[in-house]
Amino acid sequence: MQNILSARGIEVPDTALLNKVIELVKDRCTLLTDFYEQSSYFFTTPQVIDLAAIQPKWNEAKTLFFQEVIRNYELSTLWEAHDLENNFKEIAAVNQLKPGEVMLPLRIMLVGGKFGPGVFDIAQIIGKDETIKRIENTLKQLSTVN
Repeated sequence: MQNILSARGIEVPDTALLNKVIELVKDRCTLLTDFYEQSSYFFTTPQVIDLAAIQPKWNEAKTLFFQEVIRNYELSTLWEAHDLENNFKEIAAVNQLKPGEVMLPLRIMLVGGKFGPGVFDIAQIIGKDETIKRIENTLKQLSTVN
């Protein structure tokens, strides 16, 4: 698997990380060549974000929600998938948003499209700084489009 990523210019410095990623995406890969598409976003920030999938239902309330998520995640000392999910859902409830309304945008912010394993597993693996950076980047792009 490391060879597939290396062939596309992605170096994986940590075998343990690669093994976690393989475990998460293996069921999504029919062919070995699917591995790059299903895993590259764990190692590099997606170059393209599917804004068209977010925009139709995007509004100011969701922008404010994600700004609050960023603040919450910046202050968080816990970075496990279940903690991230609980925080996310609590913030959604306080903002009177259904988790389903904001889960897809979060997925697209982190991976670039509508695919991948559990979104909070992805956030846990890519880490706090990268998760926040990707959310901020997408919010910036959405603000220039709307």
